[in-house]
Amino acid sequence: MRKKRIVILFLSVLVSGCKPMYYTHQVNFLEETAQTISLRCVGYGKDRFAAINDAEQTAFKTLLFRGIPESQQKDALVSTNESESSQKNSNYFNELLSKGRYKTFITSSIPVSDIEHYRGTMKQITVDVKINLYGLRKDLEQNNIVRPFGY
Repeated sequence: MRKKRIVILFLSVLVSGCKPMYYTHQVNFLEETAQTISLRCVGYGKDRFAAINDAEQTAFKTLLFRGIPESQQKDALVSTNESESSQKNSNYFNELLSKGRYKTFITSSIPVSDIEHYRGTMKQITVDVKINLYGLRKDLEQNNIVRPFGY
């Protein structure tokens, strides 16, 4: 009976420690030109490289599916329904985000903070990401993700 209680106590402690962790990705508008947009993003990962990639991907996801307040890109480039758009064009978004094709649209990615301990084994870093918005729009049009402007 005592062993059973210890096992139950151990399992309850183990299960209570398995809460999902949610990370608040922050994306702030810095500046824009006719062809580029600069964003300051916070990324999370197990190391510096993973955290920088997360910040860059977050910049793209926000630009594509949410829009950037206080900029010319207030509206999402693709759609505010991320799951529907991602499912409809799964090949494109898998290649763009998962396989790293988004990096071809980054003109600069500069870490502006040191890597910091966040929670558990996770680290966070702040990165200034400059995106070739003109090139990204053209790519979305050529792949029939969005209609060309003016049509």
